[in-house]
Amino acid sequence: MEKNINTPHEHQTVLLEWETPEFVPIPRGKTWYLVAGLVLAFMVGYAFLTDNLSMAVVFILVAIIFLLLEKKQPRDVMVLVTDMGVSYDGHFYPYHHINAFWLVYHPPYVRVMYLRLRQGKSYKYLKIELNHQKPQIVRELLLKEVPEIEGAQELTSDLLARIFRFQ
Repeated sequence: MEKNINTPHEHQTVLLEWETPEFVPIPRGKTWYLVAGLVLAFMVGYAFLTDNLSMAVVFILVAIIFLLLEKKQPRDVMVLVTDMGVSYDGHFYPYHHINAFWLVYHPPYVRVMYLRLRQGKSYKYLKIELNHQKPQIVRELLLKEVPEIEGAQELTSDLLARIFRFQ
């Protein structure tokens, strides 16, 4: 389904390109860590009260993994919109594999393009940060090849991650 490319092939014309972080880091203050620690303590305490040691271990491991991963800084990735498809971070998605797209643009918090990709009988969603790219230009180019889901909002998982500052 996807081909790995670093640059477009000779027969492709790059219509638009931009560099963007792979995700937008969300700052967390001392209050967030205090609340998260209390929630973790409550969940581990509940696990001990119900005599479920494995659940307590899982909660603690999830917290440790989260703390290790939250130090990760976003890489800058290249996005190319060509006449043949979309390339994101070196992975090429031809238009015939992109089922639909939509844009969610609520600056300064959300500037995102979603691509719904076919994977057999199911779908995969690719979230691409628009950074400072103008959404009207991106929309005009994609509309020539892919249907837009008008009025769609950000995925529930992305919304919850942003609200609870997990991302």
